[in-house]
Amino acid sequence: MFSSIQTYKYELNVNVKQKRSLNGNNGKFYEGDWIPKKGPPIILIVMDEETAEQEASFYMKFNSHPHIVHTFGFVKNDLQLIMLLQERAPYGDLQTLLQAGTLDPSGKVLVAIFLQIIEAMIYIASQDTVHGDLRCMNVLVFEMDSSDPTKNLVKLTNFSMACPIGHHVSNKRMTDDLMQYYAPEIRQNENKPKYSELSDVYSMGVLMWQACSKGAVPNMYHTNDVGIHRRKLNDGELSKPKECDSQLWSVIEGCCYKEPSLRFNFEQLKSQLLKIDFT
Repeated sequence: MFSSIQTYKYELNVNVKQKRSLNGNNGKFYEGDWIPKKGPPIILIVMDEETAEQEASFYMKFNSHPHIVHTFGFVKNDLQLIMLLQERAPYGDLQTLLQAGTLDPSGKVLVAIFLQIIEAMIYIASQDTVHGDLRCMNVLVFEMDSSDPTKNLVKLTNFSMACPIGHHVSNKRMTDDLMQYYAPEIRQNENKPKYSELSDVYSMGVLMWQACSKGAVPNMYHTNDVGIHRRKLNDGELSKPKECDSQLWSVIEGCCYKEPSLRFNFEQLKSQLLKIDFT
C-alpha cells in the first residue's frame, strides 16, 4: 500500500527506541530516543492506516519549511505498525500552553506567532494544497517567551485533513471538534463544497481568535453537530476577546466573512498583520 512513499531510513530498536506514551492511553505519540543518542528530541507517531499514506506524503512534501514540523522518515518495526519519526516540540502544542497559562503572550508575541503560521500557509497554498485543520492544537511550540516576539518559534503539524485545493469535502472526514473551525461554505456540504485557500483563511481567523482567548474552544457550549451547524450558518460570528487589540480584531474579522471572496488571502493577511502598531 505504501510503496509510493514508504522507504525505511530507520529501524525500531536499531536506530531509535520507543519510550513512554505522550498522550495517555490513546497510544499514538511516543517519546523516542536515538540509538546511540546523537540528535534533537524526537517522537514516534503511530499512524492511522486509512490516512497514513496521504498524511505522510504531505509531511515529506513540506519538510523543508522552517515553520512546518520536520519529518525524518518511516521506522521499520516488528509490531506491524506504520510509524513515522519526527522532531519533538519541547513545549508541546499552543492550545495546551495557552489554556494552562504557561504562555501568556503579549499582542506583539501573538502577531509574531501568527506570522510564522501564515508563512507556512503561504507555502502550502503555493503548492496548491489546503491544510484543512488549522487550530492552536496543531501548532507546536519550540521556543517561547511571553514578552519578546523574537524568542518564539512555532511549527505547523497534523496533515491528516490536507488535500489538493479544489477537492470536495468528504462527510466521512468531518468530526464534531473540527466543525467549529470550518468555514461556513464547508459546512454546507449539500452542494459538495470544495476546500480552498480561503476556507483555510477562515480557519486561521478562528485560530487567531482562539489564541487571543487563552486557548478557548470556539462555540464550546454547543454539544452537538446540529447546533454548531446552525450557529455557523446564521449569526455565528465570534465575539471579540476581552484583551484582544482592536487592530488585531479587525484583521481577524477580515478572515471570517461568510462570503469567501470578501476574506483576505494569506499574503494579504500577512500584510495586514505587519501593519499593526502596538506603540
